[in-house]
Amino acid sequence: MYQVGQQVVYGMHGVCNVIDMEQKTIDRRNVTYMVLEPLGQSGSRYLVPTHNQAAMAKVRRMLTREELEALIASQEVLTDSWIRDENLRKQAYRELIGSGDRVRLMQMVRSLYHHKKEQAEAGKKFHLCDENFLRDAERLLTGEFSIVLNMEPEQVKQYLRNRLKEDA
Repeated sequence: MYQVGQQVVYGMHGVCNVIDMEQKTIDRRNVTYMVLEPLGQSGSRYLVPTHNQAAMAKVRRMLTREELEALIASQEVLTDSWIRDENLRKQAYRELIGSGDRVRLMQMVRSLYHHKKEQAEAGKKFHLCDENFLRDAERLLTGEFSIVLNMEPEQVKQYLRNRLKEDA
């Protein structure tokens, strides 16, 4: 279980501070909620019911620097995952953004960097929907990674590009 004062990653909302554990009575049952405050958004709060496995599955602990370095270097992340069919790609990327799966998000970012580079070399435009998915995935990853690596978000983006062997 997570503790008050701990930082966690909450689904597509990014890094949050656990600020409280609240008890509420709902339908004559005492229910415990973890109260999360998104980093940099004082006043916003998310209540996550601790008894709800689906809701709690969206809460993940922050990686350590060592875990992050190992993840970035893993063969799983370096596997090409480009989906040629645009409609299938949109559907898969929408689901992936919602899942918060770090490995698959990094695969997606790497594939989008590579595709963007190929499009530029061919004198073609990068699709707007792919640009939006890239921006969303980078936002999700850089929030956590900037804290773990003690870097600014823009530095993290460049760090990821360099580590994923892509100059985008």
